[in-house]
Amino acid sequence: MINENQGRFHEALAKDFKTATQEYIFETAASAGEAELQKSQLKERMEPVEAPVPRFMAETGHKAMIYRDPYGVALVIGPFNGPLLPLIRPAIAVLAAGNTCVLKLSEALTATSDLLLELVPKYFDPRTVTAVPGGKEENTELLKLPFDFIFFTGSTNVGKVVARAAAENLTPVLLELGGMNPALVDETANIADAAKKIVWGAMAWGGQWCTSPGYAYVHESVAKAFVAEAKKALVELFGDEPKSNSDYSRIINSHAVSRLASLIDPAKVIAGGKSDPDARYLDQVGTASTWLSTRARETTDRRSRKNCMNCSNELYLGRVKIFPT
Repeated sequence: MINENQGRFHEALAKDFKTATQEYIFETAASAGEAELQKSQLKERMEPVEAPVPRFMAETGHKAMIYRDPYGVALVIGPFNGPLLPLIRPAIAVLAAGNTCVLKLSEALTATSDLLLELVPKYFDPRTVTAVPGGKEENTELLKLPFDFIFFTGSTNVGKVVARAAAENLTPVLLELGGMNPALVDETANIADAAKKIVWGAMAWGGQWCTSPGYAYVHESVAKAFVAEAKKALVELFGDEPKSNSDYSRIINSHAVSRLASLIDPAKVIAGGKSDPDARYLDQVGTASTWLSTRARETTDRRSRKNCMNCSNELYLGRVKIFPT
């Protein structure tokens, strides 16, 4: 399905928000690669595995074998920030294990979801794989059904809702939840190299990928140099006008742009800061806060620490990056 429709998937991903070529190619290539990996390991995984038994049983010729049986019907709930991979990868594992699958598509991904709704029935028997569109209401109804397994990728808050609903039917769940990823820059680091890598990671996928570095702890002795190199890297990677750069992916929707912009403290902006909700555009944003610069010295600026904590505790999936120094 993916290999035969790569061009259409690339167009859909770009319409939704991933305008950067390397990003939408990654989505399709990684998904197709996962299918090949599962196929290469399937025969080995189907083989029974001998398990250890107590000595007295082994001495009398007894053996224990583990046979892997399918769970049954699995629900895979996909996120918006990975239009294909976080949805297709678990679905491939579900099918490889002999299960049937319901794919719950993200309502935020209009173009990608429409394409999947068209292609899934063409490539799969509906008794095996079914794609379901919709938002909160559809999710609520789906979670009332007695699935045999649920795989969810998304925020902690929604993950709690999924877990509570699954508990009503004693359905096992696998929750792949988002979090914050700090980057650490100490005084021995190659500052130019570290700044460029952190900036790239923070801006790729519109800053909306779950592995994006949300903030950086920078040693006070190199803080000014790091900020200077980070600002330089932003221009090198995306130019003076990133809004016109196709390698600078968009935010998923206008509401998300407004929400992210509200997290910015203008007094602490060191780079960027502009936003255009109608164009789903958020400028690359760097903010600086004083916070625990060394192990021996705790800051007295409690307001900066609180502001940094408020932003860091939220899975905001965007380009607002904090550099506690």
